[in-house]
Amino acid sequence: MKPLVLIASKDPDFFLVFGHILSVAGFETQLITGDREIARAIAATAPLAIIMDCRPGDSAIVKQCSWLKSNAATKATPVASLVAPRSGRLHLDLIKAGVDEIFSRPFAPEQLLTWLHGKAGVAKLSRETDSGKLVQGDFRLERQTHRTFFKQKEIVMPPIEFKLLRCLLAQPGKVLSREELVATAWPEHAAATDVRGVDVHIARLRKRLRASVGSDVIRTVRSAGYAFAPDW
Repeated sequence: MKPLVLIASKDPDFFLVFGHILSVAGFETQLITGDREIARAIAATAPLAIIMDCRPGDSAIVKQCSWLKSNAATKATPVASLVAPRSGRLHLDLIKAGVDEIFSRPFAPEQLLTWLHGKAGVAKLSRETDSGKLVQGDFRLERQTHRTFFKQKEIVMPPIEFKLLRCLLAQPGKVLSREELVATAWPEHAAATDVRGVDVHIARLRKRLRASVGSDVIRTVRSAGYAFAPDW
């Protein structure tokens, strides 16, 4: 069965274009035009994700995203918003509403497809064993010994980087804020730690992983944070 993607839009032409792109890429699509249809569609179909077509000045879309992310029945469904260029205020409001990903037009369709494929594949690979080992694709993290392996080869890293990587691996595809990462890596000093220090450690971790993996597996989302998103 093809993974289903709900497309919330009041523009039929938009749905025809993006629906075709997603169909060719192996996804099934369903158009949602009414504000109250999304919750019912999620309950009935358990979609992989929701794509929201955002128009400039559309405050209703922000309220809808906020509701989706605060409702117990819908908050686990990933939401991506497509916004017009120079939509600074809308962009920030969507981040505050909890949207999982934002794509600013114009953007290459491959970016959206990469995100969707990550939700369809990578997110299902994360699991933690009874012994405290976190397995994510070819990565294996051992909590008790603070050891990290990629394809059975150990990657040596300091404790802070290990904690940051573990937090990212446990929630693949999800954008984690600097504050969330600080609380993970420096729990006893979270209140006093400069969140910008996360950038330094993430840069070091990214460089270390790139040397072993051969590509970037940590994605930076401007003004929002970081996410584990390998290009596999």
